[in-house]
Amino acid sequence: MGNPWSAVGVPRTSGPKVNAGRSFSLAQWGFIEAQLKMLQASSANQRLTFGLHLLYATGLRLSEVVAATVDDMQWVEYPADASDDQAMQGWLLRVIGKGQKEREVPVPIDVVGELARYLVSRGLDPDPEDIGNQGAHLLGKASDAAERAPGLNGRLQPGERLDPREGLAATTFYDQTKAFFTHCAGVLRGQGDAKGAERLAKASTHWMRHSHASHAIAGGMPIEIAQQNLGHASLATTTVYVTTEHKRRMKAVESFWKS
Repeated sequence: MGNPWSAVGVPRTSGPKVNAGRSFSLAQWGFIEAQLKMLQASSANQRLTFGLHLLYATGLRLSEVVAATVDDMQWVEYPADASDDQAMQGWLLRVIGKGQKEREVPVPIDVVGELARYLVSRGLDPDPEDIGNQGAHLLGKASDAAERAPGLNGRLQPGERLDPREGLAATTFYDQTKAFFTHCAGVLRGQGDAKGAERLAKASTHWMRHSHASHAIAGGMPIEIAQQNLGHASLATTTVYVTTEHKRRMKAVESFWKS
């Protein structure tokens, strides 16, 4: 008497659950960099600057960054070969990601140099591989916290000081980053950039991961390399960040409309 399947809707295929829109534009990232340079000199602000640079350079998750220690850093050297006649050397960071999957992520030399200065500020050796640094987290507690918050002194025994190797809770760095982005939003609002202020007010540490992926791929990084760095199980997840074709189509429609 009829087609029983006519009442059954065709399910839509669900794409990767990644919101690539939660990222900064290159101009917004440049603004954030300028605001970082204007921060008052303190151990906490030095940690914030290094932490944001590390997140942007590697695309790591917050949980991966706060868990990382200098023991996870390794200096490697690769000789020239048939496919590339140029030797390469640099730093790799071993990361334990989702599902306890291990991966190695390259860290730019400049960012490791920033880490070296940050280690020195905590009373540690600038060389991440120095034996005296064993167990030190990449992101540590603020070494001047007791001076800035005298109440902390009551938690320490006489003669005791904060362990420069000790790490910090993910919520601590998350809250510091949110407060900084809120400050940035206020600056943009004062400059009359309501849209930019709205975006910065919503931003969090995970926006750094999205920004890394979007900017790296737009800058020419092969998508399979971005996938390995980000630790995506599926290449389809990484392709969410490929905005070149969408941008080209949008420009074409705008050009058509104005013609």
